[in-house]
Amino acid sequence: MKWISVAESNYPWEREALAFVRVGLPNHEPYRDWSNFEFIAEDGSINEVDLLVFGPMGFFLIEIKSRPGRLTGDAGTWFWEHDGRVVTTDNPLLAANSKAKKLKSLLARRRAFKTEGPPPFIEALVFCSAPDLRFELTGTAAFSVCVRDQPSGTRPGIRRAITERACPGITHSPRGRHDRPMAKLLDKAMEEAGIRSSIRSRRVIDFDLRKVIGEGPGYQDWAAAHASIPRRLRRVRLDHLRIAFSREPQIHDVQQ
Repeated sequence: MKWISVAESNYPWEREALAFVRVGLPNHEPYRDWSNFEFIAEDGSINEVDLLVFGPMGFFLIEIKSRPGRLTGDAGTWFWEHDGRVVTTDNPLLAANSKAKKLKSLLARRRAFKTEGPPPFIEALVFCSAPDLRFELTGTAAFSVCVRDQPSGTRPGIRRAITERACPGITHSPRGRHDRPMAKLLDKAMEEAGIRSSIRSRRVIDFDLRKVIGEGPGYQDWAAAHASIPRRLRRVRLDHLRIAFSREPQIHDVQQ
């Protein structure tokens, strides 16, 4: 297996989750893994990726979520309950799926694939990595969402999703080639695409961009803090032509 840590994560829970996946994957061709990188898509958006894994059973973009406690919700909205507090988020699979489509489009235009046909389809997965998580998603809300692999677990874990496609919502067979020649083409295409280490904080004028909190055609919304008032967060919208600022309620939780 070729494990490419483009950058080390700043978060201990994310480093632990990456290590958990890594030690459970086969150590042979054609497996490839890239972690903690970002790419600029053809629409100009900045996209951060926690983990990208290629193997005989698929090509997976994996979003890591490490909140502990109890997880409930539906296909659109998740509720994380811990220590008497409930945090509401969008289902992260939606954003991960968007990144997967953008990355495949970017790789397909690289020189490595000009004569070899398109790269394989990239499937989005969400890995809920907290060891003591009470996972209570059901139905479509649980599609393409993985927990930790456990010998007595009733739900297949992230390792089995990658190596056996054992996860609700994943089709029986992968789409595209998944062999050693394809792995080498992906190595070249990733280099040609300008993949670089993930930058968790960027400066736009006097605002430090923390994380993407929303996006749509031609724009991204970021949670951002003014350099002189770091605890007060605002929404910053980036698009192709301008940067617009708008006052929003303070955003407290920025854990990935």
